[in-house]
Amino acid sequence: MTYHVQFLGLVCFYRDREGMLAMLPDGRKPAAGIDPHYGTIAIDPDAILESDGWSRNALDSGIFRLPSCLVAIDGLDTSGFLDMTDHADKLPRLGKINSEFRIDPKRAQTVARVPIRQGKLTAYRVPGGTAVMSQVAVPHDGEVGIVVTPRRGTPRYLRTRAGTEIAITNTAGDYRRVRDEQNHFRLYEKLSAQRDVTLRAPEPADHESLSESPSQHFLFTEGISASLTESCSNTGCCP
Repeated sequence: MTYHVQFLGLVCFYRDREGMLAMLPDGRKPAAGIDPHYGTIAIDPDAILESDGWSRNALDSGIFRLPSCLVAIDGLDTSGFLDMTDHADKLPRLGKINSEFRIDPKRAQTVARVPIRQGKLTAYRVPGGTAVMSQVAVPHDGEVGIVVTPRRGTPRYLRTRAGTEIAITNTAGDYRRVRDEQNHFRLYEKLSAQRDVTLRAPEPADHESLSESPSQHFLFTEGISASLTESCSNTGCCP
């Protein structure tokens, strides 16, 4: 049996010794001219079986805003085989946008980190938009537990029905009101080991050949993410 995890918005996939680490740059206090971005876990409220540490509003909406944290998901963080053949070369790569860009995980400013240790990673276009997103098909039987461990404070928990789609997002609060001229890629600079590295958004044509995601997550079926553009794409690291 499998379930799917969708990664949406500003998420950089960094290769480490055990697989991949999804890193969400901290965009809660951006530079002038860029809307704040927030890391969230999004889950159909009807699929949540148990929770601890979350507000009633989060449980009712299915949108769980993340503090600075590590997110561990059953199955996803279990060591195994990770197939990246339909992912690694299909995302914009920050080291190609600026050859001086490098990530030092110990210094990177993130709002969340998500270990990915097994499954199949695939790159897609956001339905209705031009942003590049990612999906992991995770081998796992039964219900899925999620542990959010903040840098400060006590862990928070969620448990979902088997097969539930889980979205990890890092986007502006209202996708449909963001000005097109904003370069959200500047927020990826928070991951750079050097603080004077500048990043631009990739061209839309770079990824027009990708298929739209087949996900049935409510972020897509309700049109919430439909206007996301290439400036809010997932990325790969270096080079």
